[in-house]
Amino acid sequence: MNLNNLRRRWRHLLVTAAGVLGAVCVAGHVQAASFELIYNGVFNTQDALNLASQTTPTFFTSSTPFTIRAWFDSSSPNLAPPLPPPTPFAGFRAYSPSLAAIDIAGQTYTFDTFTINPTAGLTVAIFDQNSFTPGRYAVGILQQPPQDGAGIIGDFSGASPNFTVDAQVATTFTGYNGVGYSSGVCLQGTGGNCQLAAITPFVLHSSTNQTFALTLGNYEEAYTGGSDVGTPGRIPGPLNTAQLVAVPEPGTWAGAGAALAFLFGLARRKRN
Repeated sequence: MNLNNLRRRWRHLLVTAAGVLGAVCVAGHVQAASFELIYNGVFNTQDALNLASQTTPTFFTSSTPFTIRAWFDSSSPNLAPPLPPPTPFAGFRAYSPSLAAIDIAGQTYTFDTFTINPTAGLTVAIFDQNSFTPGRYAVGILQQPPQDGAGIIGDFSGASPNFTVDAQVATTFTGYNGVGYSSGVCLQGTGGNCQLAAITPFVLHSSTNQTFALTLGNYEEAYTGGSDVGTPGRIPGPLNTAQLVAVPEPGTWAGAGAALAFLFGLARRKRN
């Protein structure tokens, strides 16, 4: 075989390989339903973290930043109330993650998830512009979604790119408008007019196999207009930020690798 023909065959195989890899990646992107929630916020002196065996909560003594990371699949069962649209919660979805963790003051703890612990386990809660606050987005964590249990839900006026819960994409939430913390399901009153809430701590586990209780207060922060850099007059401390990061499915990369291995193997045989 002369050199020119060999070069032409190599170019053809490389173009084909690039096309296969691109097609696999595009297909994976279209079908991808796996995400990571990254949520940054701040605990205050109404929140507590202590060993689960302690009978008295140990409240934070100052503003304490935290980062929550939770991995979930949007094709898994939706745990939100099964109400047909249009309803105030038509844009609400809640998923039990495969893994959830929180970093607090340099320490990492894993959460019980809803699948493991339906009472005190974590779900990822997402609200689009069709949700309880029309025109805004919200995201965070909740226990017992149908009963509106304990949780942390941030309120945002923007999302880049725009999305609906029926067509979720990797998203960065913008325009922080505040956050709501709750300690458990409402026992007296309803919704924003709850006079008495249950106290149900999240169950956390340390790297040394100790079990901790994360108890949230009942309070809300509200900042009109939304902000990503700071709001005049607010209590000093980092703003809440949130994003959904697309996680490639293992099968996507395995398929791409197999396709490339096959094509380059074929190229080597033809060259020889």
